[in-house]
This record gives sequence, structure tokens and C-alpha cells, in this order.
Amino acid sequence: MHSDAILTQDELDFIQTMNRSQAANTPEGLSTLLLNGGDQIKDLLARLLANEQVTIQAQFENQQLRFPLQLVEDEFHAQHVQLGAPTIYEDGPMLRPWRLALAKPVQLVDDHGELSDLWLVELSFNGVLVQLRSDAKAPRHFALWFKPEGYAPVSLRGALERKTAEGLFAYRLALCNSQEMERLRDYILQQHRLSHPQLHTS
Repeated sequence: MHSDAILTQDELDFIQTMNRSQAANTPEGLSTLLLNGGDQIKDLLARLLANEQVTIQAQFENQQLRFPLQLVEDEFHAQHVQLGAPTIYEDGPMLRPWRLALAKPVQLVDDHGELSDLWLVELSFNGVLVQLRSDAKAPRHFALWFKPEGYAPVSLRGALERKTAEGLFAYRLALCNSQEMERLRDYILQQHRLSHPQLHTS
């Protein structure tokens, strides 16, 4: 390092370590985009983001990925567009949420950590297919926790829709809050990444 350098090598190493640490702590489902465009376009987008739900839609083979956008302000009061975890749909006779078929069913648990009779078989952002492993009647509603190994638990609330020909029960999900929805979408995105590595490889 030259003698007239403003920072020592130790100081530079420290700053680089801090930057790497900050990047690692950013939730993977959220990325900040730099928006290039005219002032009128930026103003219009800012107004839309402040008042409406705005998404970016991408098409990949027979799937649609819809990324929610939101306007966030940093510590310098600069506004940035932030990208959330996508909602994934698959094309077919009708557009429907992409369903993650679990490698093996996962038993749902209640608020006290007690195991339930419901085992999760398939999961999407708005519904689940469960297996009932008891002689009891399938509940019309449930409020249970999905605890996938290696991920944060997700609170699921379901309302019974129908029984399938395979003997499974389809429930429509009503998530408690936006944080739960983001957690579920993030988990589904991670599993989609494993199922479709060609899309997620940079």
C-alpha cells in the first residue's frame, strides 16, 4: 500500500468484511433493484407502489413467477424498489398455483408442539393437500404449524374444500399475516430452486 493511501490495509479489510456481512444478512427472498428511467416513470411507479399492489411477472416454460414490489426507504431517506419472494403459478387448462409435492409427508403440529393427525403432502401458497392418519373425521378448519427441517416454522390455517379421489383432503389456506405469507413463499421458492436449478443458476 502506498504511503499516501487514506486507509490502511487493515481498515480496507474491515470495511470489506462489513459489506460481505451486510449482504449475507439480507433475506434471500428480498433483493434491492436499482431503477433506471425518467423522472416521470419513477414518480408514477412510486405513486403506484405507495397505493397499489405492484408485481413483476416472468414466464418460464409452463410457469409464471409473480414478484411483489414495495417501496422502502433507507437510512439516508433514499427510496428503493424491493423485490419479494415470488408467487409461482403453472399453466395448464387453467392457471393454478405451483404445487410443491413433498418428498415425504410432514406431520403438522399444534401451538404446543403436539403432533396432529394431519400430514402435509402437497403445498402451494394458497392451499394444501393433507393425509389424515386416524379414524377421526377430517376437521372443517385447522390451525397448525408446518415445521420443515432446516427452515423457520410456518403457521397454517386451512378450511376444508374437498376430499380427493386418492383419499387426501384439500384445504384452502388463510395465512395470518403478510410475514407468514412471505415465509411460506420463501420456503416454496427455495424448493422451486431445488426442483428447477436451471432457472435459478446465475
